Amino acid sequence: MNRGVGHLLSRLALHAVLLTIGVIFILPFLWSISTSLKPVSDLFQVKPSLIPSEIRWQNYRDVFDTVPFLRFYLNSIIVTFGRTVGQVALASMAAFAFAQLRFPGRDILFFILLAGLMVPDQVLIVPRFVLMREFNWLNTYQGLIVPLIFSSFGVFMLRQFMLGIPRDFHEAAILEGANPIQVYKDIFLPLAKPALAAFGFLALLASWNEFLWALTVTSSTDMRVLPVGLALFQGQYFTNTAVMLAAANMAMFPLMLAFLIFQKQLVEGVALSGLK
Repeated sequence: MNRGVGHLLSRLALHAVLLTIGVIFILPFLWSISTSLKPVSDLFQVKPSLIPSEIRWQNYRDVFDTVPFLRFYLNSIIVTFGRTVGQVALASMAAFAFAQLRFPGRDILFFILLAGLMVPDQVLIVPRFVLMREFNWLNTYQGLIVPLIFSSFGVFMLRQFMLGIPRDFHEAAILEGANPIQVYKDIFLPLAKPALAAFGFLALLASWNEFLWALTVTSSTDMRVLPVGLALFQGQYFTNTAVMLAAANMAMFPLMLAFLIFQKQLVEGVALSGLK
């Protein structure tokens, strides 16, 4: 009986700690929603309050009156879709080659690929910008998408997963007359779905929130994406925080939806890739 009571108390203590941590993590999100519904007078109160004095849905309408928000949304969807599909396709092909194929210099090339993970992305901004200018890709979708569809991390993550797939599948397919492209497409891609879904979500998250490159390669308002567009709500002398957070909340909605859809695959893919 004492053991059962002790087990129950430990479970209650664990749930209390987890619930406290969960409340701490969700509090900024609740504050963002609350502030987005506040009138301007509530933003300057000495004593902050989570509950607005009045609910002002007009803040969400003001977002569309302040900037071309729908255009920013469309740009973000196009750019994020292109980058995510490009990163998953290129990373999966490279991961298959490094994990299953035998060719001269494979290990050296993979070492060089891993070395690329240590290079800060900010270092590549100037050379990328010069290339985009030479290609006349400034203020274009291809300028926003193409330079960022190569992911060393994606190759490493998917390779770790594909190394766990028995090589017997590959050898059996070769004996049946399949070429490497067929082995990749018909065997390894279906087996790697959890890892592909996990990496796809991570690529989507990074692309949707990417700010620096989008700011660098675009100067036209019509080509701005959401992270850059949100910065336009900050004025030189006054910033309506309620309207800015209303825009941020609407920009966050697709990520929340994607996480709810791919939550299981994300956890399974990361765990099975050896990246716990």
